[in-house]
Formats: sequence, structure tokens, C-alpha cells
Amino acid sequence: MLTPTPTVNPYLNPLTGQLVADPTVLQRRPLLVRIGNDAEVRPQSGLSQADIVLEEATEGWYITRFTAIIWSKDPEALRPIRSARLLTIELGHMLDGALVHSGGNDQVRWLISQSKLTDLDEYFHPQPYYQIEPEGKWKNYPWMGTPGTSAKRLRDYLLKTGQEKTVHLAGFTFSHQGDPAPQGEPATYVRVPYPSRALVEFRYDAERHLYRRWVQGEPHVDALNGEQLAAANVIVQYSQYEQTDVKDSNGQYSYNIHSTGEGRAQIFRDGVLIEARWVRPTVTDFVRYLYRDGSPVPLLPGQSWIEVVPVEYKVTFEH
Repeated sequence: MLTPTPTVNPYLNPLTGQLVADPTVLQRRPLLVRIGNDAEVRPQSGLSQADIVLEEATEGWYITRFTAIIWSKDPEALRPIRSARLLTIELGHMLDGALVHSGGNDQVRWLISQSKLTDLDEYFHPQPYYQIEPEGKWKNYPWMGTPGTSAKRLRDYLLKTGQEKTVHLAGFTFSHQGDPAPQGEPATYVRVPYPSRALVEFRYDAERHLYRRWVQGEPHVDALNGEQLAAANVIVQYSQYEQTDVKDSNGQYSYNIHSTGEGRAQIFRDGVLIEARWVRPTVTDFVRYLYRDGSPVPLLPGQSWIEVVPVEYKVTFEH
């Protein structure tokens, strides 16, 4: 006897577990936007409107960088645009998305060129990007903050060049309305010990059921709306950071961050910690977060921040 396949709700976003007003926004490529996190360029624009934000430490152990997954919403500004890394390629395969970045080292660019990924590197596709002019309030603004774009510019360019297409994403497992919150150890404060210039804290807002984000001891806000960034789910994914023999422009060795296979994960939602593991067998598989018995950990509908940290990191939390 065949088991019937459940009908997929075209209005349900598999990345956030939330309903969208227009299902056509889920029938297009996700944009994988590389956004810088240097202290001098904060506040960034567009992070609050991402479906998912991934953060990883970069070479030199100096700063972190973001990959904002822009899909269901269309931020009017996305900036500052920074360079791709090896992890960017892995995410491109997982999400079948368009890579939005400004350059990268020679190895990364070569690997992208040998793949079938849709690549919108600013150096080869300057049309959807703009540069902030160093005048007025932008006078003396650092160079690493000047490249920007918008969801509309990128979408228009994908359509114009015939690179837009419908994708089908597996997505996460989410709680349903009325479901009890998963059991876990109380955790209303989370500290992710990234390099000092990007030290991250999340503090739980019980009224909104969100974790508000802080960086270097200050509220981390979005320049688009001036609001503090906040996540329904904070996912700490422990991955192997393997040093390569490739150097960046400052002579620092790049990392190959392993994102296939499996490893430890910690999921913070509803003010509790859920110990879990992440599983992703191949580069085209969507990452899953599972209990130790193999069943999926349900996330709270909303935006998720995935903190990709080294396996030896000690993320601390308090009640």
C-alpha cells in the first residue's frame, strides 16, 4: 500500500515556517548575500529581513562574516557586500541560490567557475551593485563598507540575464501553533566567543519569544529600520575549521569549514537549550537538526541565526 504524499502548502516558507502573502516569492532563487561585519561598517543593512543568517569566523581569527539568505522578503538595501569563502560554495549547493559577493581569493573564484552555481560576483557582474560615494555622512567611510545592492536590483538582473528559476527547498521542521515548546535546559543568555571585534551575545526577550542580538557589548541593529536584530532560533553548529594553504590579501590562511557529514549542534529557542546534532550527507542536501534518537528538532517559526563555530569552542549560556 502506497503512503500518500502530503500536499505542500505553497504559502508556507520552509526556511522560516511562516506563511507568506504571495507564494510566488517562494518560487525564485534564494540570494546568498555576503555581508561584512567589521566594526567600522556597522550597522549593516538588510540582515533583519533575511530568512536565515549564517555567521562564521574568517582567516586571521579577527572578525566574522555573514551569509544572509534573502528569499521571502526584498530588502531595499543590502550592504556592505564582501567576498566569498569556501563555505559560500557549500551553501550555494545546498540552497540552489545565487551567490552575491564582491570577489574572493583565487581558489574560491576558480572553484565557483568550475561549478554550476549561479554567481553574481560584483567584479564580473557590476550592474546590480553600487558604490557609496565618500561624501556627506559617508565621508571617511572605510572602503570595505562601500559596495551595496538591493533585492530588486539582484532580482531584475537575474531575470534580465535568464538566471532566475524556481527552486524547491526541503527546509527545516517547525513547531505548529499550539504545540508545547520543547523541553530543555533554561538558557536566556547565550555568549558565542568569536574574536573580540565580533563577540556575540543573545539575550532572550520572553514577551516576543525572540533572542535579541548584541555585538561587542552593544545592541546590533539594522540600518534599514534602526531596530535591534533578533532571532526566533539561535543555532550553534560545531564544525571543523581546517586551515588551507591559501592566503588572503593580508597573508592570512583561509579556512575550509566542513559542512557535510554530521556534528554537534545546540539550539536555543523559547528560552531553553536543546542539545542536538546536525546532519548533512552531501553538498546538495539541506542540513537537518536532530535529537539523539534521530527525530527532527522543531524550530520556532521565524528567522534563524546559525552560528558556525569550531568544534573546540565553548559557547556559554545562563538562565
